[in-house]
Amino acid sequence: MTQKAGYNVIVGFFVLTGILILTAMVFAFGGGRSFFADTYTVNAVFPDGVVGVQPGQSVTLGGKRVGETVDVRFVDPQRLEKGVVVVIAALKDFALPAACELGVTSNIMGFGRPVLQLIIMDPHDTRHLPTDGTAEIFGRTLNPLDSIIPKQTQLTLEKATADIGDLAASLKPVAENLARMLESRQLSDVDAKAVNANIDTVVQRLDAALKSIESIAGDAENQANIRAAIANARTMTESGVKVADDLRAFTNEGKQAAAQATAFLQKLTTVAEQMSSVASRMDTALARMNEGKGTVGLMMNDNRLYEEMLLTFRRMTKMMDDLREVLDLAKKGQLRIKAF
Repeated sequence: MTQKAGYNVIVGFFVLTGILILTAMVFAFGGGRSFFADTYTVNAVFPDGVVGVQPGQSVTLGGKRVGETVDVRFVDPQRLEKGVVVVIAALKDFALPAACELGVTSNIMGFGRPVLQLIIMDPHDTRHLPTDGTAEIFGRTLNPLDSIIPKQTQLTLEKATADIGDLAASLKPVAENLARMLESRQLSDVDAKAVNANIDTVVQRLDAALKSIESIAGDAENQANIRAAIANARTMTESGVKVADDLRAFTNEGKQAAAQATAFLQKLTTVAEQMSSVASRMDTALARMNEGKGTVGLMMNDNRLYEEMLLTFRRMTKMMDDLREVLDLAKKGQLRIKAF
């Protein structure tokens, strides 16, 4: 019996110790921290109401605890639309400024109690709240995003979002027009005289034009005529290059001639260089044409024009041969040049 009584004493001792520790924790972290402290009442009026505030929550100023909430009640029980009052037991150790408000910041994730903090509205105001229980301040709920994103940044984001919406509205007609341009449409459905064709019909017309060019250039007779014309033109240009070389050599030797022929030979040298440049360019162009690059099918399809071109080429070749004979005579000294 004595041993059992000893066990009961030990159990009772631990239970009593637990109750004392629990009581101490309630006073330390709950609503009893200001139970034995000297406090005065401050009423914070929330016209639009407040959510999540309960008795026993700490109220801070600049991060320092200056009191705690003791009650939440309506401003007028008969006129509930007037809002609620959060009663604060402020420690008399702190003289709270009169120009302050109670801000309530809700937790973003929805967990935990909201944060209650006094916000000084005018640092230059030296007045203080009365400590006789009649002190009254304004209360408001703060946007939880203000603690993460600055207010100026929020305004910038709102403006950017509005601008993006305006831009999307402006681009909508452009997108509709582009869709009409890209839609599939038959060429027969398009009026050639009206401006209602789109990219699809333009591609169809371009394909038809390329097929027409291919049919002309691919004709065997036209290809034979083109090859013959290119061969004759290349022969003529080769002769022209040779004549130009002979003419350049003659003019170089003529620089040592008599004074009365100097001006003439200088002009003749310039003409020879120009003819050589033109002939070289023609030779290059005709060589590319002979290789099959480019097409002159429309031009060579005219038989009469082709015959006249051949006749012209023969006359120009004969003229080049005559000019070369004249230069040969000049080299032998059988050509006499008189100054006017």
